Amino acid sequence: MKLQDSFEIEAPAEQIWEFLLDIPRVSVCVPGAEDVKEVEPDVYQGKLKARVGAVKAAFTGEAKIEEKIAPEMLSATFKAQDRALASMVTGKFTAKLTPIEIGSRLDYEMDVAMRGRLGTIGFTVVQQTAKKMTAEFIACLSASLSAMDPND
Repeated sequence: MKLQDSFEIEAPAEQIWEFLLDIPRVSVCVPGAEDVKEVEPDVYQGKLKARVGAVKAAFTGEAKIEEKIAPEMLSATFKAQDRALASMVTGKFTAKLTPIEIGSRLDYEMDVAMRGRLGTIGFTVVQQTAKKMTAEFIACLSASLSAMDPND
């Protein structure tokens, strides 16, 4: 299933890029993310708790940054499982940054495959959950960027 959206952020692409590559700071903005740590260069492990419709999921998994074109594009793959739900999620994430008059536009696309109990949940429910989590992420990202000292 493909999920995609676009957001305008009042910050230059270079500043957003720097933030996106600081995985410990980014993980604080991901709703439900816990214990995120780098295990190899550009490879991260962690946990993610989320409510998808009526189902509570707790995933343990790994994400790997596959491609970086500063400050324009970032792509990563991910895989995670929830043993209690006997579910697995795999996918690819791509983000593109484009300068605009007020700052930058962030376009993202995720291609996600779900197996197990979560695979039985409808696209609309998953899409609504993803949109809510993305909106929370963007709000945190924007607040974090506005709190940054541009001279740092």
